[in-house]
Amino acid sequence: MRVEQDDQHKRNAAKTEADATNEQIQSDARRFFRVSIHLPVAIRQHNSDVLISESLDISEGGILVKNSKSHKLRKGDAVKVHIEGILGEDQEQMVLHPMRVLRVEEKTIALEFI
Repeated sequence: MRVEQDDQHKRNAAKTEADATNEQIQSDARRFFRVSIHLPVAIRQHNSDVLISESLDISEGGILVKNSKSHKLRKGDAVKVHIEGILGEDQEQMVLHPMRVLRVEEKTIALEFI
């Protein structure tokens, strides 16, 4: 009986340690606080095509936009992005932020500032 209790205690301790590790991994996965914001976004591709979309959220590290599927963006592409109403709009010229495509999914495109 004592052996069974010791085994159960070891299993519980291992599970608690695994849970703590998983929590740390999940918190590390998001390095930046994200803000849900819906603003017009223009993404200029390397061939000068422009994709007009809308932001879903933004952070210090990047932006998530709606995928309109009328583009040829691929993971790793370098693009220039204008976000209407934020990040230098008060300037006389349109501000284009250099970004990289992190992922292209069915409904979203993730971009990171570079």
